[in-house]
Amino acid sequence: MSQPAAHSLKRDTLDTRDLVLLVLAAVAPMGIVVSLTTLSIALGTGAGTPGTYIVAALIFSVFAVGYLKMSQRITNAGAFYAYISAGFGAKAGRVAAWLAVITYNAITIGTFGSLSFFSSLVLKDLTGIDVGWQWLGMLWLSATLILGYLDVGASAKVLAVALVLEVVSLFAFDLAVLWDKGFHGFSLEVFNPHLVLGSGAGLSLILGLGSFIGFEATVIYGEEARDARRTVSRATYIAIGLIAIFYLTTTWAMVSAVGVEHAREAAAADPASFLFIINNQYVGSLATQIMQVLVITSLFAGFLALHMSAARYHFSLARSGVLPAWMGKTHPTYHSPFNGTVVQLALVAGVTLCFVAAGQHPYLQMGVALFGMGVLGIVLLQCLTSFAVLRYFSRHRRGESLWSTAVAPLLGGLSMLLAFVLMIDNYAVMTGSDQWWVNHLPLGFAAALVLGLVGRSSVGGAQVVQP
Repeated sequence: MSQPAAHSLKRDTLDTRDLVLLVLAAVAPMGIVVSLTTLSIALGTGAGTPGTYIVAALIFSVFAVGYLKMSQRITNAGAFYAYISAGFGAKAGRVAAWLAVITYNAITIGTFGSLSFFSSLVLKDLTGIDVGWQWLGMLWLSATLILGYLDVGASAKVLAVALVLEVVSLFAFDLAVLWDKGFHGFSLEVFNPHLVLGSGAGLSLILGLGSFIGFEATVIYGEEARDARRTVSRATYIAIGLIAIFYLTTTWAMVSAVGVEHAREAAAADPASFLFIINNQYVGSLATQIMQVLVITSLFAGFLALHMSAARYHFSLARSGVLPAWMGKTHPTYHSPFNGTVVQLALVAGVTLCFVAAGQHPYLQMGVALFGMGVLGIVLLQCLTSFAVLRYFSRHRRGESLWSTAVAPLLGGLSMLLAFVLMIDNYAVMTGSDQWWVNHLPLGFAAALVLGLVGRSSVGGAQVVQP
């Protein structure tokens, strides 16, 4: 039975290009390079960081096989919980639903903290004007509210502009290092297994996997995509490939700029400014100032894209009976999940106020801790989804290949499980905090288990193709 217009997202809005742009913007390349990549070089595998992105890309490529195969059977804006419901039943689906709500809101709020703080920092550094991060945060919330009100195509265009500018800036840096060092200056030692899998590999893998977070959103937009069966699969693999190439190239240039032997030491000296320092050396001060501005546009693009994913989870779960029904309605003109947008932004404001009241730094404590918690939750969801896909197709294979319905989901699930264990073991290192409650934020996932077991819902709003 089709959904009434008030409960349906706008159809045939996004093509492959739009989906890829939404995903790459959510990844926030400039923001990730400044905040995560430098930490991987400084605290993780050092010069082996470029090779880590190959490992992460392989893990996600294998995971995507079963994930996308499932998307051909079930189209739902709450992909993870819908697939887990199909594989393990309604109770497991409800737990996954609440886990997704907590996860996507955590990672979105964490990004908001970083965005607000760096906006204030960069504005003061470039203009001398000192504006509190809270006021700039309100500005970003207002802009996101307006874009969330419009249809998803408008947001895709905003994200595309920000993405192109930051990619151009980073590739300018890559080319400048290549021009100075030559091809011989880009040592293949960065792919040496002894470096890639050596000391600090666990932390670098965590940061590497975190750099890809957002690629899974292609399936979330399946209801709004044109020819979703082909568009979503194509966009997912293109996104994984482009993310891997982009980070591999940029981190290789960063390592090459200071030398394989000195990469860890140089990055550890000042992780937050490492990229700016070497960009100033190889490209120039004006380019570095532009790069600082683009860090802000990158973080806003990431915040907007992650917010859109979170809002669609609110919409989908309300349509399925997990959340209040009024959150499952869309705007009568734009067919955007506007109620879900308002609720998500209200959560951003509310949680931020709580951290401020507790005296926590918006970036170093709130931003890093909640982003890390979000990455942990998404990896857990991906792990559960892989095993759910395996179980679902064990009963409904019917002509599907053994690779896409059994082998790949099993390998993907085991890989995600290993990553999850490594992340739990290294969570305190990720947060950089000595506060007990900050380092135990993932215990909040237990709320998903409780709410999921006591609630009632079904996987409503999904378009299911019967096997």
